[in-house]
Amino acid sequence: MAVSTSVATIREAWFQLNGVMCIYKPTKISWKQLRNTLAFNICRDINQLEETPPRKFVNIESITPDNQLDGELVAPTSYGVTTTTNLTDHKLVRGPAIQLDDIRLFHANRTGYNTSGVLVVGLNKGNRYIDKLNLSRPTSVYQVKGEFGIATDTHWDDGKVWEKATYAHLSKGSIDRVMASIQASNQKSLFQYCGVDPNSQTAYELASTGLLRPAVKGPTVVYGIRCIHFEPPNFTLEIHCINENEEYFAIMIHDLGLTLKTTAVCKQIRCIRYGCFTVEDALLRKHWSLKYLPDHMSLCHTKLKTLPRPTPQLSVYEQPSSSQIEKC
Repeated sequence: MAVSTSVATIREAWFQLNGVMCIYKPTKISWKQLRNTLAFNICRDINQLEETPPRKFVNIESITPDNQLDGELVAPTSYGVTTTTNLTDHKLVRGPAIQLDDIRLFHANRTGYNTSGVLVVGLNKGNRYIDKLNLSRPTSVYQVKGEFGIATDTHWDDGKVWEKATYAHLSKGSIDRVMASIQASNQKSLFQYCGVDPNSQTAYELASTGLLRPAVKGPTVVYGIRCIHFEPPNFTLEIHCINENEEYFAIMIHDLGLTLKTTAVCKQIRCIRYGCFTVEDALLRKHWSLKYLPDHMSLCHTKLKTLPRPTPQLSVYEQPSSSQIEKC
């Protein structure tokens, strides 16, 4: 839902602030910490807006004659109507208008603790757009930085060093050959997950429908991988994949070093695209406030309108039938 930029009162902000955000997640921060920070900023900014005037409490009192005897039932001669301030709406009674538990945040792509970059988050009623985005099975693009010559117990550069090796024999051409082998093996395994022979007519018909994507969460599939920077001992890989996690990337860098007869560790993982959202669309941490969120959520809503309708996908655990192939 698009959010109006003219938010003046707390009530307006609460009913209009529903949508999808694309934020830039810093490294060394968990999803729980990020969610609490984002919810705190939203609550703080909303509670600083103008409050709606308290409702009026209507009190109807009967007026009886003054000469009424004790125990005598006398009908009231008239009624008096008075209005007072409803104390249940007073700030000192009800507390803050919006609290942390009122904010519902959910992520579309969960990035790890050591991963930075694009993170798509749904706010309140905008969580239904997260489901729509995930049904389209979007691919992600990562830039992974590594370093040759050392090996650690965690496959990260801040782990305990177990081994050191030389890397003078490496060249960008040797890395590209290994990258091509990884990409080819993943494309071949994707057809195997679908239960078809890569050299069969069925595989050709599936491939002609477009990019094959697993219909459920499963093993990581790499659609493309290349080395975009090589300056020994540092290098950077660009990876297009789905169903990924940071442990997979760390192990991939470690295995890459072993394949090249050396060692390697992962230094940085950065998500630069998730579906239709890129790193240029992401809000920095200093912009996680009500001042920037309305216009940003309107932009994200416009991007979500361009998403194609979900198409039937083959499950990685099911054998495709002829009817499934005809529907694709």
